[in-house]
Amino acid sequence: MKTESRKIGMDVGGSHISAALIENASGAPVLKTRTGLNSHDSAANVIAALGNCIKELLPGENDIAAVGIAFPGPFDYGKGVCAIANVGGKFEKTFGLHIGQAIKDFTGLHHTQFSFFNDAHCFAAGARQLYGLKGKRTIFITLGTGFGSAFMLDGALLQAHPDIPASGAFYDQDFCDAKADDYFSTRWILNTYAQTTGSTISSVKELVESGTADAQAVMSRYGKNMGSFLLPWLQRFHCDELVIGGNIVRAFSSFGPSLKAALGHMADTINMVLCNNTEDCIITGAAIMAGNNKLSNSDKTMRKTSQGLLPVTASTDDSGVYNIYPSFSSSEKVYRGFATLATAIRNEKVIVIDGYGGVLWEHFREQLQGALSIENKKIYWYDISTCQKPVATIDAMIAGSLNGDDPVFGKRYTGELLDFFDEKKLQLIHPDPAADICIVYGTGAALAGVKGKLLYADVPKNEIQYRMRAGSITNLGASEAAEPTQMYKRFYFVDWPVLSKHKAKLLPQIDYIIDEQRIDEITWMQGDAFRNAIGRMLEQPFRARPWFEAGVWGGDWMKQHIPQLNQDEVNYAWSFELITPENGIVLEGENNLLEVSFDYLLYADNIKLLGKAAKRFGTEFPIRFDFLDTFDGGNLSIQCHPRPAYAKEHFGENFTQDETYYILDCNDDAVVYLGFQDDINPETFERALVDAQQTGVEMEAEKYVQKFPANKHDLFLIPNGTIHASGKNNMVLEISSTPYIFTFKQYDWQRLGLNGQPRPINIEHAMNNLYFDRKGDYVARKLISHPVVEAEWEGGRKIQLPTHEEHFYCVYRYEFTGSISIPTNNQCHICMLVEGESISVDSNGHSADYHYAETFVVPAAAGSYQVTNRGNGKAFVVVAYVKDDHC
Repeated sequence: MKTESRKIGMDVGGSHISAALIENASGAPVLKTRTGLNSHDSAANVIAALGNCIKELLPGENDIAAVGIAFPGPFDYGKGVCAIANVGGKFEKTFGLHIGQAIKDFTGLHHTQFSFFNDAHCFAAGARQLYGLKGKRTIFITLGTGFGSAFMLDGALLQAHPDIPASGAFYDQDFCDAKADDYFSTRWILNTYAQTTGSTISSVKELVESGTADAQAVMSRYGKNMGSFLLPWLQRFHCDELVIGGNIVRAFSSFGPSLKAALGHMADTINMVLCNNTEDCIITGAAIMAGNNKLSNSDKTMRKTSQGLLPVTASTDDSGVYNIYPSFSSSEKVYRGFATLATAIRNEKVIVIDGYGGVLWEHFREQLQGALSIENKKIYWYDISTCQKPVATIDAMIAGSLNGDDPVFGKRYTGELLDFFDEKKLQLIHPDPAADICIVYGTGAALAGVKGKLLYADVPKNEIQYRMRAGSITNLGASEAAEPTQMYKRFYFVDWPVLSKHKAKLLPQIDYIIDEQRIDEITWMQGDAFRNAIGRMLEQPFRARPWFEAGVWGGDWMKQHIPQLNQDEVNYAWSFELITPENGIVLEGENNLLEVSFDYLLYADNIKLLGKAAKRFGTEFPIRFDFLDTFDGGNLSIQCHPRPAYAKEHFGENFTQDETYYILDCNDDAVVYLGFQDDINPETFERALVDAQQTGVEMEAEKYVQKFPANKHDLFLIPNGTIHASGKNNMVLEISSTPYIFTFKQYDWQRLGLNGQPRPINIEHAMNNLYFDRKGDYVARKLISHPVVEAEWEGGRKIQLPTHEEHFYCVYRYEFTGSISIPTNNQCHICMLVEGESISVDSNGHSADYHYAETFVVPAAAGSYQVTNRGNGKAFVVVAYVKDDHC
C-alpha cells in the first residue's frame, strides 16, 4: 500500500486521546488506539502523550502522508498553536505552544503535514464519509460538554456564508437569556435538573436511566429549546439534512420527540441522521481533511511589487551615478543566514524573539527551526499572538483612530502595544523546563516578561507595504488581510505608532538585531555591535535607503537617471529619499548588508542627530526630502495641506505638512500651480469642485488657481493651507516638514488611479483649511522664493532661498568649485547634490562620496563638514535645517 494513501486521525479530549490509522480511500480505520491524557499535565507530558499515540500507529517504514488532529478550542488551527486559557486549567500549560511543531519533532515526522481542526468540522467530514450522506445543505451538531456545529454546502465545509452565523458556529449565538452553548451542553441539563429537584446528578446517562418524571421533563424541555433555536437557522440555511452526534445523542429518545415537535413540518422534510459513533466520525474526518491544504508559505506570493529586494551583499563598484542601495560601513560584523543565528543561540535555554508588525513570523519560525534542528534538541515555540485580545475588542478599541471607512485619514492612536494584549494571558506563557530551548516569538513577545536572550526582527516599511498588497500579512490584532488602503491607514495611525514606541523601549536590551526582509536569508548583528554602529553613524554624514513608487501622474525622469531601477515599471512618481517614518538605514559589515528603520538613530540619541531641534521634535525627525517625477507624466492633483491646529485635532499630528517645491529639473513647458486668482470666490470655487466631482466634467483649474512657469533651481513655497500642484514635466525635489500623507485633493483632472479606482477627493477637509487670501500678487511676492546671496568667494557663493514665515525650516544652496566648509551649528543638515556629478563629504575623519540627486544627512554632532566638488563645473548643494527660532 502506498504511504500517500494512509493518514492518521486523532481526537483529543480532556481525559483521553483516540486515534486511528485511516485508509484514505474508504475512511475505514486500519489500526486504532485509545490512551489516557491528563490535560492539566505539563506541556512536555501532553506532547509525549500525543506523540506516543501517533507512534503506535505508524507503519513499519515510520512514514505517513498526513496527520489530522481534532483539538479542543480555542486553538489556532492554521498554525497548530494552543490558545486554551481560563477553562479550569485544561491544557493551560500548553497555552501559546506550537503543538504542531512539538509533535513533529517528538515523532520525527519532519516531512509529514500536521493539520489541526475544530472537532465539529472533523465530525462533519467524517460523518459524511462514513454514513454516505448526500445532503446539499447539511447542518451538523454535536451535543456534549459543548455545543459543536458545522455547515456543509454540496459536501464542502463552510467557514462563512450569509445564511450561517458570522462566527461560523452556533455556540456563541444568543438564545433566551444566554448563549446557545449554555443551553445545549451537558451542564444545562445537569444544572436544570439540580434546580428543579434540589438534587445533583453526575451525568446525563445517569439522569436518563433514572426514568423519573423530573428527568424526562428536563430532557423534554432540552429538546423543545433546541428545536426553537434550530428552526430559524434550518429555514434560513434551507437545510435538507440535519446530523446529530455527541454523547447526548444517546438520549435522543428522551429529547427527540420534543425537538421534532418544535421543528414542526421541517422534522418531516429534512433528513435527520443520528450518529452514535461520534468519535469514529471525528477521527475519520480529521484524517480525511489532513494534508488537503497544499498551499505552503513557499507557494504564496509574499510581496507584490516590481521592486527588488535589498541585496545581501554590498556592491564594490561605484557606478558614478545615483545608488539605490546606499550603505554605511559599520566596522562591525554583519552575519548572514539562519544557520549562523542558530549557532549563536543554540546553547540558550530561553529565547525571546520580538519584532515589528509585518514580519512573516511562521516562515521565520520554520526557517530558524530548521537551522536549529541539526542540534537535535527539543525546541518549544510559544506564539505570543495567542495572548492578544479578541479581534472585536481590538477593533472597538482602535475605532476612534480609523475614522470608519475613510480611505486615507484617521487619528494617531496614543496607546501602547500592551493595549492589544490580555495581560492575564501573557502571564500564562510559561516555557517548559523539560525542553532544551524554549522560544517565545512574535510581535510583542517581550511583553510576556519571560527572561531570556532578546532577538528583534525588523522589516522595512516598503516591504511591509509590498506584503500588505500581496495579502501575506495582517494588521496588528487583525485576523485577516483587508483592502490595502484600509490596511495602510491602520498601519499609519495605529500599528506603527505603538510598534515604534515598543521598539524604542527594547533598543538598550536587544541581544541580536535581525533584518527579516529577505525571508530565506536573513542578516543580523549582535546587539552591542549594532548599538556601536548607529552611535558612529550619529557623528558623520550618511544616506538613508530610498524607495520608489509608481503613481497615476508619474514620469520617467528617474528611470532615465537611475539605471538601477527596474525599467519595466509603469513609471516612477515618488522617491522616498528621506521620509524617515518609512525609510531604512543600511549597515554594512564584512560586505553583508543589514537594514533597520531610520528611527533607531533617534531612539539611540536624538540630541546627537537633531541638536538644537531635539527639544522641540523629540524622536520625530522634522524634515523630509522626496522626489515628485512628472516628466512625460501628468499634473498632480490640485491640493492643500492642513493647518497646524487642524492636523493636531483631527489626525493627532504634532506638526503639519508645510512644503516647498525645489525644481531639480524640468522641460521648457513645465509649470507649477500655486495660489488663487485675485478674483477668487470661495463659494463659487467650492461649487465648481463639487460639480466636477459629481458630473465627471473637467473643471478649468486655471480659472481659480494661478499657474507659474517652472525653471531649474526655482523654489516654490507651499505653507499649510496653500492651494498648489506640480504640473507635468517637472522633477520636483520636495523639501518639507515630515508629515507626508495629509494631502487634501480637491480636483484630480477626472482620472482614475493605477488600480482603476477613483482617487480620494477631500473637498470638505480642503475648504476647512484653505487660505483664500493667498491670491493675486501675494503669491509671486510671498510664495515664490527670491534668492539672496549671503556670501561670495572665488569659485563659489552661498545663497539663501528664503522660506515662508510658516515654514520652520530654512533652505540654502551652495554653488562652488573646489572645497567648502559648512558648520552644522548644532543643527541636523539634510542635503542634496542638485547640480554636478559628485562630491566628497568629510567630517570627523570620515569621508563619503555622493552623486547627483542623492540625499544625505549630516547629524548635528558632526560639527563642521567639508564638501569637495569631484566633477567638472560647479557643484550645487542644497541644505535644509530647522530655523534656530523654531527649535
